[in-house]
Amino acid sequence: MPALTAAPPQANPTAAPAAGGGTVPFFYGSNRYVEKFATDTWQLTTTTSELVHNINPGGFLQGVRVQFRSTGGVGGTASVDQPWVVVQSASLENIDGAPIMYPMGGFAYYCGDRFFRPWNGDAAARFDYAAGPNPSMSLFLKPEIRHTAGVLANTDARAQYRVRVTMNTFANVITSGSTAPTFTVTFYLETWAQPDDKDLRDNPIEPLPPGLNLATLRRRQVLAINSASADNQWQLSNTGNEIRGIIAIVRDSNGARQDYLSDPIRWRIDNRSMGVFSPDEVFNRMADFYDGLGFNLVGRPQGVYVWPRFYQPGAMKGESWLATTNASYVLFESATLSSGTNLPGTVEWVTDEVVPVGPVPMEFESI
Repeated sequence: MPALTAAPPQANPTAAPAAGGGTVPFFYGSNRYVEKFATDTWQLTTTTSELVHNINPGGFLQGVRVQFRSTGGVGGTASVDQPWVVVQSASLENIDGAPIMYPMGGFAYYCGDRFFRPWNGDAAARFDYAAGPNPSMSLFLKPEIRHTAGVLANTDARAQYRVRVTMNTFANVITSGSTAPTFTVTFYLETWAQPDDKDLRDNPIEPLPPGLNLATLRRRQVLAINSASADNQWQLSNTGNEIRGIIAIVRDSNGARQDYLSDPIRWRIDNRSMGVFSPDEVFNRMADFYDGLGFNLVGRPQGVYVWPRFYQPGAMKGESWLATTNASYVLFESATLSSGTNLPGTVEWVTDEVVPVGPVPMEFESI
């Protein structure tokens, strides 16, 4: 777990700016700041390549946006999960080298951003999304939940955060292609800027964002899915924090995503049942939550099952964060679909987790 330092309790960031000598909340005294800090050029080959960069210090880090643009590719067929498969692995590391966003593939990060931060929208519907001989997309490695919750103090040049991206092989991105594309990979830090001491009326400005009292982790666990009609029990080891959501990504032995969970899907924690679902009920609940909140996440990716555990203020939809301890027994169970082929396969379990490191302002609770 990353080393964390509690920040002092802060005022409500949504309160109106002070007048007549009061303190201006951080939100009104700061602004979002963007800076390009690294660019790499790489032509896909028969081997992977790791791109590693320290993140420039400054402000309170929301996350790192990584843009992928390619040219020169000729022929071939886009592989499974293009363009996300371009990234074999990505991670965001704490100042001590421990992961904050753990190593996992581009598709897992795409799903995480889409379903754990739905207000960011669907990256597959953006202007720069393209699959084929010359893939293009953007990934946002974002520990911040929203509105400063989960930001990282990035103010010490002696202790820098780090981002890692491993580019996949040509054959894993494009099958039977004649010429591999060349990628330009550009890294941008996105932060809340450090505010001035005072505003234009000489009112003091709150120096720290209230979101420093929360830290986040993104972790994954890959387990097997058995042959057709066989029972599966998946115990999740990524416990000990408050869970904001769980994603299961089911694949066959060829790596293709498949809807291979069957009725019923059972979920339990210790001796408490969290539900007995059919696959359609999981999908309906996803639609209730995401589409019902107006996030326009139409079209569930095949093989993806989501259990959100956060709350949307204002809309009054969702659930509270799910508290766990290191000893919590979290178990999912389902038989493999009887018509399933190319088995055994895998289930990638991705968890988004919250670590309170100080008093949590009420407006941030369970968001």
